[in-house]
Amino acid sequence: MRFRYNRLAAVALAAALAGTTAACGGNGSSAPESASAQDFGPYSAQRPDGKYDQGANRARGMITESLRLGERVVFGSEIAPEVSAERYADVIVGERGLPGIQLHQAAAAQPFNPYGGFTAEAADIPYLGEHLKQPLVKVTLIAFPDEPSAAAAAAAMESADFALNGSNTPVSVPEFPAALSHWIPSYADIGSWMAYKSVVISVIAETREPKLDQLTALLTKTYQQQVRKLADYNPVALGDLESLPFDRDKLLTRLVSTGDNLPDARKFAVYGPRMYAAMTSSNPADVAREYADQGVEAVAVSDNKYLFKLRDADTAKSFTSYLTDTPTVSRYVRMDGLSGAGEVACFRAAAPNPTEPQARRFRCLVPHSSFVAEVFSDQEADVRQLAAAQYALMKDGE
Repeated sequence: MRFRYNRLAAVALAAALAGTTAACGGNGSSAPESASAQDFGPYSAQRPDGKYDQGANRARGMITESLRLGERVVFGSEIAPEVSAERYADVIVGERGLPGIQLHQAAAAQPFNPYGGFTAEAADIPYLGEHLKQPLVKVTLIAFPDEPSAAAAAAAMESADFALNGSNTPVSVPEFPAALSHWIPSYADIGSWMAYKSVVISVIAETREPKLDQLTALLTKTYQQQVRKLADYNPVALGDLESLPFDRDKLLTRLVSTGDNLPDARKFAVYGPRMYAAMTSSNPADVAREYADQGVEAVAVSDNKYLFKLRDADTAKSFTSYLTDTPTVSRYVRMDGLSGAGEVACFRAAAPNPTEPQARRFRCLVPHSSFVAEVFSDQEADVRQLAAAQYALMKDGE
């Protein structure tokens, strides 16, 4: 029942490469101190089309529904203080099924036609600790066409996992009698599967000591909070999945095109503030609260560019200041921006960020109307050209 992926796995690699990244605050570019707002370099300021949302596409619909599920995944801090550090969160479905979960679990679920899935893991620390010797909760949500399918899938997944080890022992959860659970006595973890409406909730919980009462208490808290989060979830009908809009408000067309613009849960997608916090922060509850206070309504991601949709123009200005002033690992410091576009603010990293797999030495903020774009690059001249194209697209591409 154990599967683990760490979104901060890049930390070790970044530390090993510290000698090459520590100079990220230096001036290794021959770019001028300021650049023209008309210099787009290789970038187009034309608003990209929305072909990614045209026609019937099941894979696109599965990603979209998975992201909708992700908006409702429980944060560790909402379960218990000992699992308040979020480790990772991600979509687990693909065109070929459920590549994001263990093979025996995916094989058990597949006959029941899963069409959306999301997983999140939280623990006492935001990086991997000693296995089975720390508090941990991993929650996986999988959408099925109807309630009978979900119930059958939960039973099949639990049975497949139970059969892996002859020492597995059934466990009951009094508050949730529909939960199918088991553990290996003397091991400090428990696995559980429960159908709630048309969604299977899968939970793996760990504690420091192999005490069943502690494990079932943590499991119960997890189900309590996760069921609350799913109470208002209205799944898309399976027949409507292929036509489900990926980008209903066309936010991705407001970002400069630099890739193939194919739906991707991490590189080309639109998130609600809660979903975005879950996928990008080890403390998503606080970040989501900050976004709510700042008026963030949605976030679009396209490669190295981010678009924040705010309530109105005033909150966009306020949010630009928030992004400018909020401390980051990279400790960005102000540098000259674009001549002729004083509202564009650009920054240079003063320190490397070992939690980022992609280089982000330079950064610009581009506000316009009720939107704020944030663009990154590893080259100073390039980030200004990208910012110039983004500025022109937002200003002239309405």
